Amino acid sequence: MRDFKGRGIAKAVGQIILAQVIITVAISLLMWIVQGSATAASAFAGGAVGFLTSLVYAKKMFAPQGGEVKKILRAQYSAEAYKLAFTILLFSFIFTQFKEVHALPLFVTYIATLAVYWAALIFV
Repeated sequence: MRDFKGRGIAKAVGQIILAQVIITVAISLLMWIVQGSATAASAFAGGAVGFLTSLVYAKKMFAPQGGEVKKILRAQYSAEAYKLAFTILLFSFIFTQFKEVHALPLFVTYIATLAVYWAALIFV
């Protein structure tokens, strides 16, 4: 599949996920410098939820072969369901296992990774 700028969609998705990782690392480093390691770890955990669920989505979305509309639509719904389930699982794991979690940096970084999608509409 090709996007409107002639790049492969898989390449564009890879760039989006890479941007999510970069945003996660940048915010985590900033939190480490300003607030310390527990805050940085919380920020990284939030960003990791963002980019790991994007990876799950991409893997599931690109799984079907062929151009049938029903297969593509089914893959879309399936990928979204897997992403939602994985998001819930990861947040549950973080809040039950990471006792020193700081909710604000966790969710700020998670939301920042989601904002990459919006920026991608402009730049990718």
